[in-house]
Amino acid sequence: MSNKIKSLAAANKEIATSVKGGAFDKSPLSNGAGQSVQSVSQSVAIAVQDAGDTMRNIALVQSTALGVATQKFVETKDPEYIPVIKQCQAVMNDSVTYWETIGKKGAEILESYKKIF
Repeated sequence: MSNKIKSLAAANKEIATSVKGGAFDKSPLSNGAGQSVQSVSQSVAIAVQDAGDTMRNIALVQSTALGVATQKFVETKDPEYIPVIKQCQAVMNDSVTYWETIGKKGAEILESYKKIF
């Protein structure tokens, strides 16, 4: 029996089994579900990476501003620099919170896919 005939026989057997109400291979559905989960996982990973990049960029700018404000405060003892220093620290903390939020939301999205598939 040729390979082509064996393949047709196997396909016919699967079709006959499904028509009779028996179990049959659902792998195409499973593969589609797996691909969608993989796609969503990659999107979540990219979003978390982007949030991490944003956090690093903000930290770079704020660290520079913080360094300048601290230097000016040390030189002049002018209390006007204290709010600038505090604001720089707050912005850096907010960027960390943003990154954590993106990560947690991404984890929630992935967890919801577990329930679906």
